Amino acid sequence: MSIKIVREPAKAKVDIVFVHGLHGDQAPWTSAESSIFWPERFLAAKAPDACILSFEYEADIDSFWGEDGITDISSDLIDELMDHRSEKEKEERPVIFAAHCLGGLIVENALVRASQHPKKKELVDCVNGILLLGTPHFQSVSLAAATKYFQLAQVPDEEIPDASDLKDRSESLISIPPAFANLLQSGVDFEIESFYEGAGTKLGGKDVKIVDESLARCPEGPPPERLARNHLRLSQYEKEDDKDFKKVLRIFTQWLSKITIPEEEKGAQNVSNATFSGSHNSGLQLGQNAGTLKGFTFGRG
Repeated sequence: MSIKIVREPAKAKVDIVFVHGLHGDQAPWTSAESSIFWPERFLAAKAPDACILSFEYEADIDSFWGEDGITDISSDLIDELMDHRSEKEKEERPVIFAAHCLGGLIVENALVRASQHPKKKELVDCVNGILLLGTPHFQSVSLAAATKYFQLAQVPDEEIPDASDLKDRSESLISIPPAFANLLQSGVDFEIESFYEGAGTKLGGKDVKIVDESLARCPEGPPPERLARNHLRLSQYEKEDDKDFKKVLRIFTQWLSKITIPEEEKGAQNVSNATFSGSHNSGLQLGQNAGTLKGFTFGRG
């Protein structure tokens, strides 16, 4: 498990962290047709001030339905990200997470666990947004839908757990949505947007929607939006003018517009209590600075 640096400009102002889920034989975040890794090919140009990172780990069915699997992965995500942000100029950067499939549960669980740790909760305070692409929020009543993941992972029918076994193996997954809802209710200040698939995935010769609208709904989050593609392709984009990609990009653009602060504003934000009078100025020269200036008086001598 590791954080891969996709792109890191010298003066990055925000970290965008991609967390994949089950992705079959195709590399995460990469289109099947032309092998386009869109976080690098498309997003980097749209977010020139962003450090783009990809959390990589072994994603198999036991990673999520095995003993302590998702807990270990969640802890590693936070630890790896904090290691990357250990330098002073990085540790207070805003963070945006983009997660596909079960990777969204890893992010949610990671933030819940980090919020309970005296040092790691500082990272939670830096989170500005979480984008969820086909992330299931299982409850006891919807747990039967989890068998679709075993089919997606091509587990033989005779090895797919029955209802009783599935409930036992899903205790950790079921506990994440209500714990994350409690975190949201505690007053954390970040936004959530989620999407669900509008097309089916071939499973057993049938087109099956693995995460429908109800399953994609994040507790305490806004209603999920539909993308006209199947579950795996929620994280794969071939063209910048793809209608679904534009919807996803719009979320990034909105969030980045709120947190990207030009360098010249930073200088101005710390200027206060200067006096400008006549032909002689006392205090800092304004120059091209822009921002919120407090305590200035302007007059003629």
